Amino acid sequence: MNRGILMLGLVLLVGCGPGKPALTEISGTVTFKGKPIPAGDVSFTPDASIAGGQLRMYMVKEGKFNSEDTPENGLLPGKYKVRINGYDGVQIPMYFSGKQIFNAIEQTMDIEPGGKITKDFVVPDAAGQNVRHTPTADF
Repeated sequence: MNRGILMLGLVLLVGCGPGKPALTEISGTVTFKGKPIPAGDVSFTPDASIAGGQLRMYMVKEGKFNSEDTPENGLLPGKYKVRINGYDGVQIPMYFSGKQIFNAIEQTMDIEPGGKITKDFVVPDAAGQNVRHTPTADF
């Protein structure tokens, strides 16, 4: 009997471990040359120090993105590498989102725990020089 109580106590104790930190919802805009980009994506790659962190990618439509548009709607707290791609939105063969309008840009960003944040990204004009057009669809 004592053994059964001990086992029950251990099961309950294991179930009371720390949960995952709250996800931070993120939304915002992406502009290039003062205008919202027609299509694109914003990806967040977690720093290795974020336990359980996974790459998250949010689609940009008419200059806006929102983590609520995805099943895992947010980011764990910590440092991320942010990569932004922008496209003209005109679908043609091999270019599902259209042709690139600027070379991908990267920056870092710290995400605080819980809540909601808004982040507006301004792509520098220089990113539009010598654009390498990369297909956006498998063939």
